[in-house]
Amino acid sequence: MKIVIQGATPDEIDKLIAFYNPTKHTQIASYHFYEAEYNGHTIIIQLTEKGIINATIATTVAALNFKPDLLINQGCAGGHVPELKLGDIVIAECSKYINDFKTPPTNAGGGSNSLLWTPHKSRSYATQTTTKYVDIAKQVKTNHTTHVGILGSADTFSREIDRINYLHSCFGHLCEDMESAATMRVCEEFGIDRMAFRVISNNELTLIPFDENTRQDMQQFIIDYIDLIK
Repeated sequence: MKIVIQGATPDEIDKLIAFYNPTKHTQIASYHFYEAEYNGHTIIIQLTEKGIINATIATTVAALNFKPDLLINQGCAGGHVPELKLGDIVIAECSKYINDFKTPPTNAGGGSNSLLWTPHKSRSYATQTTTKYVDIAKQVKTNHTTHVGILGSADTFSREIDRINYLHSCFGHLCEDMESAATMRVCEEFGIDRMAFRVISNNELTLIPFDENTRQDMQQFIIDYIDLIK
């Protein structure tokens, strides 16, 4: 089975690289791929870079050049509900693009209020993950609390409490990242099985500051997850 595992930054894939010990490195455009053989699987670790645009391009490159059976997008995210604690892991049943809004008209000098922006709910920017791989993720033995729900994606790092609460009321997501909605949508278009995960690295609602060490916990979860895939 050919599995692509994505991370947006070097420290979201460094533990994966150390564990799988890739023997082949390929660069296509700006995107790096590290290939290894493991327990009958071909594991391809991809550095996508940050953001919706990079994630879209990177996943398209992966789909066309490696034709994976399964693509896993993983990394860190900010919690958008108070029950999410540092190090909790969200197993995505769906990923939504949460940055598609129409603003009300205002005159010059009228300012801006993002709580009055209206989401384009008629547009389909939600992509389901592959059910059988969600079920496998629920079986991973971990010391971290796991949650199954919706990931939200936007090119923002939201820190305004009212804005976070408003976004959650619109989209029902648990956390905010910058890549998963794009990668899942590309996989859907190419007919690739897909999964996404996020570890909670901060939560403005409960005053939890960003902790980069959570990225290592996410990667360990992925390693344990891969071991359950036959």
